[in-house]
Amino acid sequence: MTAIAVMTALPGCGGGDSVGAAGERATTTARAAEKAARDEVTVDAVQGDVRSAAAAAGIGRLDFLDTSKSGTPCRVWGFLRTEDVPKREAVDSVSAVLTARGWGHMEQMPAEDGGQAWHLVKNGWEMFLGAAKVPEGSGIVFDASGEACGVPMPSRPAASDIAPPEPPVLP
Repeated sequence: MTAIAVMTALPGCGGGDSVGAAGERATTTARAAEKAARDEVTVDAVQGDVRSAAAAAGIGRLDFLDTSKSGTPCRVWGFLRTEDVPKREAVDSVSAVLTARGWGHMEQMPAEDGGQAWHLVKNGWEMFLGAAKVPEGSGIVFDASGEACGVPMPSRPAASDIAPPEPPVLP
């Protein structure tokens, strides 16, 4: 009788159901990977957030600096050019759109020359948002960078692949 009870209990302890448990772990891992891919913030997505925020301000002309060849592919730098320093209402509409699009933990930072500046975060990205008069003119600056952005990061050769420098040839 004891042998039957032990044999019946063993499969329920994971000994006989390893295929089912492995399948469950694989499904959980796949779901986590899908969620990470969905939540990954791309350069295009950040530019879309900035475009929407700039449109909400209703002022100026938005330009993006091409940072794709700068060695930092996960960076977006936009400048909403305005005639004068943007009024608080315009900046509030920008921050409201960014918040609605998932940029959170908005923290006000000190700014020079009476400007306004904030630090925001979204899924591994950081954005510095500033409104002031700068050398490029008046407007709102969007400077965002992240760790992962859906594009390959520049790679460095492995330390073992780097050849030692050749000795100089003396005349």
